[in-house]
Amino acid sequence: MNTAEFDRMFAIEETHWWYKGRRALVKAALDRYAPARRPLKILDLACATGMSFRFLADYGEIRGIDISEETIRLCSKRGIDRIVQGDALRLPFREGAFDVVLALDAFEHFEDDVAAMREVHRVLRPGGTLVATVPAFMALWSPHDEAYHHHRRYRRPQLRGRLEQAGFRCERMSYSSMALFLPVWLLRKLRGLGGTPAEEAESDFAVPMPAPLEWLAGAITRTEVAIEKTVDLPFGVSLYGVLTKPD
Repeated sequence: MNTAEFDRMFAIEETHWWYKGRRALVKAALDRYAPARRPLKILDLACATGMSFRFLADYGEIRGIDISEETIRLCSKRGIDRIVQGDALRLPFREGAFDVVLALDAFEHFEDDVAAMREVHRVLRPGGTLVATVPAFMALWSPHDEAYHHHRRYRRPQLRGRLEQAGFRCERMSYSSMALFLPVWLLRKLRGLGGTPAEEAESDFAVPMPAPLEWLAGAITRTEVAIEKTVDLPFGVSLYGVLTKPD
């Protein structure tokens, strides 16, 4: 991911409506599917700026791993030091070390995503839970994906099939941000008209949004999250899955 995007994420993710919606989905998944005992041992794969250490602190002991030096720097600014700089394709943890693995917008960054999924499966204990989010639909491909160094966007059968190939059992899988699909598609088509070189691409978070639209997007997201806690959505900007490692 471009270095500037890490700084942008660090600045906005605590209050931005999109990140708040994703955090609500993760907590709902853990409350429903994660092992009941506490504290949990949690791994945040490609942990970026370490926000999970704040919003999941009550669930247990969290470790993070990311390949970027920028991640280590930004996490240290939050006082977080339980971060390992390393490759998710060769996780430096023993088999069955964690009760929960978070892969929040992680798998799309790997050329061999199934290899990363198999490594997650290895370090997850039997009966453990994987919560994964990924960007959805290649029709939404834009400079946003290039700025984040994505390899792909997923459809539900594709993501489910690859995770099952890696050994997981799917508990549920739903699209997210359904109501915002058309506005996001229009925004990204317009941004793609400029022909910006990949090395100069910026994420959607670099596009200013008027305060009333920010409020509306937040209200829509909160409503969808409340629905999505129990109902799978048929399409959306992102894809959200809860998987388990069979006993």
